[in-house]
Amino acid sequence: MFGVEAIGPAPEGEANFKAHLACAERGITHIECLWNLQAVVGKGRFRFIAFPLRIRGGTANPIRAVAVLDD
Repeated sequence: MFGVEAIGPAPEGEANFKAHLACAERGITHIECLWNLQAVVGKGRFRFIAFPLRIRGGTANPIRAVAVLDD
């Protein structure tokens, strides 16, 4: 799993669906549009928790993303 602040995981100028397909082929989950990642950079290990909003028939959904820093 990886997370990005960007609206999608694709490099600039590349079609976003290609990155989605590449991740799916490799079994990699990605989270887009995260905020305040600078708050966890350099702080060591942390637990990532995502509280999803279930959308019937959806293939993606908004989440409440939470980082819990290890002691």
